[in-house]
Amino acid sequence: MNAVPSREGLDVTEANKALARYWFEEGWSRGNVDVADQIFAPDFLLGGERVGPDGPRKSVLRRNAAFAGLTVEVGLQIAEGPWVATWYTTRATHIGEFAGVAPTGRTINSEGAQLWRVEDGMVVEDRNVFDLWKVVSQLRA
Repeated sequence: MNAVPSREGLDVTEANKALARYWFEEGWSRGNVDVADQIFAPDFLLGGERVGPDGPRKSVLRRNAAFAGLTVEVGLQIAEGPWVATWYTTRATHIGEFAGVAPTGRTINSEGAQLWRVEDGMVVEDRNVFDLWKVVSQLRA
């Protein structure tokens, strides 16, 4: 397991970008959900709902049950103050039921944007938009 990126020597915006990249790489792409406790505050909000680190952990586990080889590629990142926005692309192979669609074995890709608020090195809030329709349309094609 890789350690959470050090904030030492980085300004807040660069540290926040590194933290987001770390979660996409370690949590999403590697499936290492154990790092969630190091990244997400105990009172972490996901879409306005208080879920703590278990929210992101469960999201990764659910997706990994439906998709093998899930990878997330970080694109553009913009940060200001405690906020960091990340544009990302996902790729995976459909191996389990997802959105009511039985496994197809198809490789899918989609995009999303995530907005995090980081305080004292921990993510306290996440707002994101993911192109779920693009995924479902690839599974039903």
